[in-house]
Amino acid sequence: MDLELIDRQLLQLINGWNSPFWDTVMYVLTGVWIWIPFFALVIWLLWKHYGKQLTLVLAFCALCLVLTDQGSVWIKNKVQRYRPSQNLELKDQLHLHQNKDGSIYRGGMYGFVSSHAANSFGIAVLLMYFFKPVSKKWLWVFPLWAMVFCYTRMYLGLHYPADIFCGAVYGVLCGCFTIWLYKLSLQQIAKEQAQK
Repeated sequence: MDLELIDRQLLQLINGWNSPFWDTVMYVLTGVWIWIPFFALVIWLLWKHYGKQLTLVLAFCALCLVLTDQGSVWIKNKVQRYRPSQNLELKDQLHLHQNKDGSIYRGGMYGFVSSHAANSFGIAVLLMYFFKPVSKKWLWVFPLWAMVFCYTRMYLGLHYPADIFCGAVYGVLCGCFTIWLYKLSLQQIAKEQAQK
């Protein structure tokens, strides 16, 4: 079984389902700024539940993003697998987004593992944990957001499915590790308060 070939074929299948409308939608959804109102609402809901402790919650969210982002960049630079949009054999076969100035949106040089996938799945795991006391019925929103965010990367020809899958696994591991660190910090805080 040629995994590299399967990876390419899956990417070409996803990238091939395109239209001018979806090109615009996916390019907008792959950005960070479009999601600011969503995360502003999440932070407000967390603040209503956690109050002053929200600072600690956000600090661990920031820590998770540092782990996922810097770790995924480190892996990219070590593995050096070209993005499909940068692959000389493949890039001309893909449907890539054209910017208003006529340039082609290709992303950086390397794509394994996807930082978008690592960041989004890491923060999704963490937010599911923090949001559970707020509302259990809305927890599905976070993995759905992460999946949509990651799908845009394949649609735009910037990542292979394996880049996304491995990035997501790395992100989930970082999210779980951050939750463990958060629980440890709560235990330490409780000990210090008990000693006062």
